[in-house]
Amino acid sequence: MNVLKPFLLLMSLLIVMGCASTEPRTESSKFEFQFEEQTYEIIGLVSPDGESLNDLVLRDGREIVFWARDQNQDGAMDRVMRGDISLERANEIYKAGIRLAAEQGKYEQKPHPRTFEFVDEQYIYTLVTVMGDSESSYNLFSVYNIETEVETKMRDSNHNGRLDENQFESEEYIRWQRLYKRALEKGVNERRVQMTDEGTYIVLVDRRLTSQ
Repeated sequence: MNVLKPFLLLMSLLIVMGCASTEPRTESSKFEFQFEEQTYEIIGLVSPDGESLNDLVLRDGREIVFWARDQNQDGAMDRVMRGDISLERANEIYKAGIRLAAEQGKYEQKPHPRTFEFVDEQYIYTLVTVMGDSESSYNLFSVYNIETEVETKMRDSNHNGRLDENQFESEEYIRWQRLYKRALEKGVNERRVQMTDEGTYIVLVDRRLTSQ
């Protein structure tokens, strides 16, 4: 199988350090670090409805010099909110901050809150909805073979129940699409996946994961 798009972890990347105040928005955690003689902040938030994000901020006193956002805590900045900095540069600084937080024991990986998982025979099926803006929002479908320890990850970029076709050869696509449809139907039947009026599929937040 030839997967054309790389996939990130099925985890939220959470900086774990004491609570702080506001700006750019209410925080659940904040980590300060030094990079190239500047002091940066990674500010993490998990909202009451289970959505999660990280902000990367550089300040000059009380003024924000730049502010970039990882819309879904997947380890990559999605957009620059304020300031003159490229997304590539923001990601370079962000990854350095995550690495330093990990070295200091102030970083952990948590299951994504919008996760639906079940086991059928020797396979573990996982559905994850990653919420962000239109370009960074998608469904991720993962199938793990317990016996062979092989995991296959697939993307539905439009949430419409159709896997992206450019990930597979034709016969493979038919097979994986059938399994994906079955997993979505199971999620809907168990009220873990919502089918919207627009025909999209959204995994509902698992409150057990947001309270860990």
